[in-house]
Amino acid sequence: MLDRRSMIVAGVAALTALSATAHAQNTAQNTAPDTAKLREELMALEKGSWDFLRNNNAVGMRGFLADDALLIFNDGKRYNKREFLALMPDFRLTSLTIEPTYAVRMIGPDVATLLYRATYTSTFKNGPAETSRVISSSVYARRNGAWLSVLYQETPIK
Repeated sequence: MLDRRSMIVAGVAALTALSATAHAQNTAQNTAPDTAKLREELMALEKGSWDFLRNNNAVGMRGFLADDALLIFNDGKRYNKREFLALMPDFRLTSLTIEPTYAVRMIGPDVATLLYRATYTSTFKNGPAETSRVISSSVYARRNGAWLSVLYQETPIK
């Protein structure tokens, strides 16, 4: 009788564990972000930031960048939000191509990285035009329901 009771208790425990596991998997699937949708949403934001730069739209860029944003360019120069906004009037973006093979990686529920390759031509303070081919990495954080750029980093493609 004791063996039969132990078997029944073990069976109920196994079914309970199985049910809890299935519920947890269902919940995770239902709350998991749609990465394809997020990929397109973040790329739209990213392209918008390039447009802000092209059009010298400091107001738009101010809303795009988080207050603690850091931007690191292919020449190794780094800027915080205030510094980057201050240099925008001297920067001219004359062409931009973003390759269609971009990707998003979720770091957490409110943090994602957008990875892409870009080629752009620009001038700074009316200097000579320079064309850069880069791999770009943009880290976004969702704050108060909005995705903000917290880190932009370029690696030159040689």
